[in-house]
Amino acid sequence: MAIRSALAALLLFYATSLLLGQSGADAYVIRNVRVFDGETVVERQTVVISDGKIAAVGSTVAVPSGAQEITGEGRTLLPGLMDAHVHLPLFGAAAALQQNLAFGVTTVVVMGTNQQAMSQVKQIQAADSFDAASIRTAGPVATAPGGHPTQMEGGARPGSIPTVSAPGEADAFVAARVAEGSDFIKIIYDDIEKYGKKLPMLDEATVAALVKAAHARERTAVAHIGTEGHARSAIAAGVDGLAHLFDGTTVTPDFGQFASKHGVFVIPTLSTLYSGCGRPDGPEFLKDAETMKRVKPQFRSLLDMPSPPAKLSCDALPQTIRQLVAAGVPVLAGTDAPYPGLTYGASLHRELEHLVNAGMTPAAALAAATSAGAKAFRMNDRGRIRAGMRADLLLVEGDPSKQIRDIRNIVAVWKRGVRVQR
Repeated sequence: MAIRSALAALLLFYATSLLLGQSGADAYVIRNVRVFDGETVVERQTVVISDGKIAAVGSTVAVPSGAQEITGEGRTLLPGLMDAHVHLPLFGAAAALQQNLAFGVTTVVVMGTNQQAMSQVKQIQAADSFDAASIRTAGPVATAPGGHPTQMEGGARPGSIPTVSAPGEADAFVAARVAEGSDFIKIIYDDIEKYGKKLPMLDEATVAALVKAAHARERTAVAHIGTEGHARSAIAAGVDGLAHLFDGTTVTPDFGQFASKHGVFVIPTLSTLYSGCGRPDGPEFLKDAETMKRVKPQFRSLLDMPSPPAKLSCDALPQTIRQLVAAGVPVLAGTDAPYPGLTYGASLHRELEHLVNAGMTPAAALAAATSAGAKAFRMNDRGRIRAGMRADLLLVEGDPSKQIRDIRNIVAVWKRGVRVQR
């Protein structure tokens, strides 16, 4: 009863937000602004926002009468950021999506949804409220009986996480997920032995069958992996992307080329891995007054919560990132929030810094949080600044394409052309 009441309240919130927001799509003009268009930087542009979309971009453009003028001098306009790996709490999804938006994260990719809540999640997605980040969701993940994350069912109904036992069950599993509304398919290919207890996991043949079934229904297939061996096996099975990189003291010299040859993308989630290696970002956030202004009370305790005990090494992560970049593998920015030591929105800013520290240029890191994610998850209406695209936008002071920390200097955020009240 409590769960149903909470979900009903959440849906009422979104329905109300949508109705209230529909009248707020004003026209804006941002003059003389530096534009990061999702891939490259163009100086001294004028950008017009109208009817929820980017109406024009250029050095000389027509401006609708009555448009609100915003100065762009010394500022950079970017596509709204995308966190390519989050999870939503059953109680507090609205707060999580609002907090993301306050930090300029206009879209999040939900890497797994409780089956019992899937219909409500899809209603939230369809509402696409003006005051919360948009979502794409995997729905329930594919895992072996007794595999991760079945150990996390807690008070849920036993067996509430559907499982796959053999290749012959893959097609029916994927068909059920697509019928429920899964935007993509997430496959668990990890026994989580590093966390102290080895669990059953799918075999490569079953992973390959799941991928085939996903592709037959025009769905992207993403694999959660925990080791380089798992990563290579999942890639060989045909997955489109990896959720997480693997920890370790070394990486084989050809991993980047192997990933490139198979055309996969990678969501490293460095913030989560570093937290597991004893280097959490939470203590830094807790000391940052500007960041904490926008971290909601219910998420603050996670920032000083220790990660689950594990035997991890993050020594090879920078080398692995450099391999991926050199081989041209698309790298996507994702956090795995709300993992201990992380929080919504702010942790994506920190993830970009981790990517730069690992060897990416600031502009490449920005692409990882904009155009690369949109392309990987087939969202053709966002991730770039060009006429006709959704006006999901982020305006910051400074130039994050040179100094990545400038991404924190938020001036304004727009969601579908409506300026967000942060």
